[in-house]
Amino acid sequence: EQDRLVCVVTANDLSGMKLLGGSKDFRKALGLASKQANDLYPTVSGPTLLLNLPKLLSGIVKLFTPLFSKEVRERLKFERGPLSDVSDLQQLLPSGNPSASKKFLAQLDDLIYK
Repeated sequence: EQDRLVCVVTANDLSGMKLLGGSKDFRKALGLASKQANDLYPTVSGPTLLLNLPKLLSGIVKLFTPLFSKEVRERLKFERGPLSDVSDLQQLLPSGNPSASKKFLAQLDDLIYK
């Protein structure tokens, strides 16, 4: 609303990711993308969202999240749901499917600020 960048949020949809036997390049790219965002926008970097983790990993994360420092919990957010029913990201554009776009933005808003 003010024509300025306030916060950069990195969202990674992990739907279909394999815990074992998957591509190491994909996991490496996730880490590099997060680091690059922090390097490019150090003063406005917001949380990294890891969406739709595999069920086993999601369960492990829920067990260990209370052990993470407050700073880590604020920087990393884990959630199942957002993007899980989206097959084409163009659906999320206001010109594509306004209701899907609105739903997705509401889900992200809830995740970032909860």
